[in-house]
Amino acid sequence: MAAAALLGTVVATLAVYGVDVLRAGLLTGAPAGRAATGAGAGPDAAALLVGGTFGGFVIAAVTAWWLLGPIDAYRRAILALASSFGTVVLMLLAVPVHQWAGQPGLLSLAAVLAAGALLLALRARRAARPP
Repeated sequence: MAAAALLGTVVATLAVYGVDVLRAGLLTGAPAGRAATGAGAGPDAAALLVGGTFGGFVIAAVTAWWLLGPIDAYRRAILALASSFGTVVLMLLAVPVHQWAGQPGLLSLAAVLAAGALLLALRARRAARPP
């Protein structure tokens, strides 16, 4: 479950990074150091934020469902939903990281979370194998 919540948080963190890139105007050709005014941070940024957030929830639930294969469907569904809710809590890590370290901090957080998710997923799959 922790691997799934971490993976969902990676998706949400990368969405926040993408929104920050759009707001900074890096993809719209705004001069360096000056944020774009409205055009770069409009509906595209909102769609990316909402899509990335809900995408993180879905990725967490699907990953938990996959990792919890050996148990029955009812428990898998409940635990997958719990992993999705865990993503909501872990997403809050991105706020102070973004405030303190900016875009590089978000990318570093995503890398650390992805590494943790990979290690925990491998451990869960190894534990699910019959002896």
